[in-house]
Amino acid sequence: MADAASVWARRFIWTALIQGTIMFGLTMVLLVVDIVAFVSPSSGITSPESVIATGSAGTWFTIGYLGYLIVPVVGTGLSALFYHYVEVVMGRPYKGGLNTLAWAHLILGNIAIGVALALLMYGGYFGGAAMVPVDLGGGGQSAEWVHANILGALTPPISTLFLVGALGPLLGGIGYVRAFLAKAPEAASVPKV
Repeated sequence: MADAASVWARRFIWTALIQGTIMFGLTMVLLVVDIVAFVSPSSGITSPESVIATGSAGTWFTIGYLGYLIVPVVGTGLSALFYHYVEVVMGRPYKGGLNTLAWAHLILGNIAIGVALALLMYGGYFGGAAMVPVDLGGGGQSAEWVHANILGALTPPISTLFLVGALGPLLGGIGYVRAFLAKAPEAASVPKV
């Protein structure tokens, strides 16, 4: 069984690598924005650290950023271990309807949740930037203004995407339990000598 491979573990690992690359790229962009804001305070660019320090809308950014690291990056990589265990260790490869459940897990859990977390980051950054005092490169707006004009419009799509995205791990978990509890395939009989 040393040459056995899990198709689903491979798909989840590749997806985790892609998600990790996205977060690496975003982190590099944020570092450049932070450097530009520090070097040229009159640039009109608000540093991410100022956004986070404002709290309120900046908390949306923080939760979105950390959530993206935890769910689409680490959670997807960890899910690969579950698929590997069932398909390789237990010898129960996914077939038929189990493949559909695994696809739902992969797609909904990464795309819907990933987009919801990206919207949290977007709203948090721009909302927080609007709240940063003008002398620090922000918009100087009140929390009420930011919630009414930036964050309020994002709440329904974020909630909907989280709800749809939660179906992914739920359906993947149902498939995992079904595969885990399925009757083990019979091993090829070896003639006795």
